[in-house]
Amino acid sequence: GDTRLRWEGIYKNPGNDNERERFRTRLGLSTNISDDVELVFRFETGIDDPVSSNQTFGKNASGKGIGIGRAFANWRVNEKLQIMGGKMKMPWFTAGGNNLLWDNDLNPEGVFGTFNANEVFVNSGYIIIDQGSEKNDTILHSLQAGKKFNLSNVTSIITGVGYYDYNSQGNSPFYKAKGNSLDSEGNYLFDYNLFEFFSEIKTVIAQWPTTFHLEVINNSAAANNNKAYSFGINVGSSKKRGDKQIGYAYHNTEKDALIGSFSDSDFAGGNTDSDGHLIRSRYTLRDNITLGGTIIMSKYKPSKTEEIDYSRVQIDLGFRF
Repeated sequence: GDTRLRWEGIYKNPGNDNERERFRTRLGLSTNISDDVELVFRFETGIDDPVSSNQTFGKNASGKGIGIGRAFANWRVNEKLQIMGGKMKMPWFTAGGNNLLWDNDLNPEGVFGTFNANEVFVNSGYIIIDQGSEKNDTILHSLQAGKKFNLSNVTSIITGVGYYDYNSQGNSPFYKAKGNSLDSEGNYLFDYNLFEFFSEIKTVIAQWPTTFHLEVINNSAAANNNKAYSFGINVGSSKKRGDKQIGYAYHNTEKDALIGSFSDSDFAGGNTDSDGHLIRSRYTLRDNITLGGTIIMSKYKPSKTEEIDYSRVQIDLGFRF
């Protein structure tokens, strides 16, 4: 499990500034039903938001909500094939851990399979986004494939492609629209058929573990404002006492390049039609205790004629057990 204490400042121009104190707590449990089947559960705070488990201090010291963040079965069919089903951990490969397409706190629901052999992986998912009684369910079908190339003892490259197919047109936004185009009734104006290219380079520079990433996305279901990309670098680690880590990323997301509901909820407030810079650092005070900081300098367009400068500062004290 883990607990994180956070001070956060959000500064918008034009708009109102906000400073607040927050926390997140998660407790995971797992059990092996057999040698090849594992059941996993995780309880966490902040379950009303699909991309955040944070709770804000205040509200007259009232109790905070907690619920089921994960509940899934993991079947290791053999050494090459693994299948998960339920409300699961983030299953897709994300180059350099970037969160352009997926917020790290998202726990998707459905069935997901992973095949690994000879440094090649293939991921396939049937993800249930919205399910009701009117037979107009929203399902995400995904396919992702990549290959790892070992260039030396310390340098490797992973590169690949992905495809994500939502049947979203005419359906209500998933949680919140967050910048995506809507029709006159407040439903999605477009489908989202996303093509992804990703690349990750891991190496060691001056004894520092270093990771570079590139992520490119195109929504073929929209004729315009349909592209997004991210690139960045991460240096160091935060595994042991005294470890230091710092990272930088640049994100640029056009209005209908991806589903705003599931992308990074901190960057530009989670809105599409945005771009900017993200800097993160972390220092391990003791084993399992870290001090971290994040600075986000971004902007987004809530309309064709308006642009908002959006800055976010976070200071985190994290505990793991």
